[in-house]
Amino acid sequence: MSSLRTLSSETAKLVYLYLTERGEATADELAAALDEQLLTLLPVLRTLEREGLVAKRGGRYAPT
Repeated sequence: MSSLRTLSSETAKLVYLYLTERGEATADELAAALDEQLLTLLPVLRTLEREGLVAKRGGRYAPT
C-alpha cells in the first residue's frame, strides 16, 4: 500500500481502489465505471503495472 501513497494521480488511486474492491476489470469496464476516457486510463494502467500494483491477465487488470 505504500506504493499507492506515492502515486500523485487521483485517477491512478481511483483505478487501484476500484480494482481492489472489484477484483478485476477490463480497461473498458474501468472507463465506464469511473466515467473516464479510455485514452486517459491506458497510461494510468501502464503506470500501475510498472509500479507492480496491478497486473494484466487476458485483457483484464487485477491488483497484485
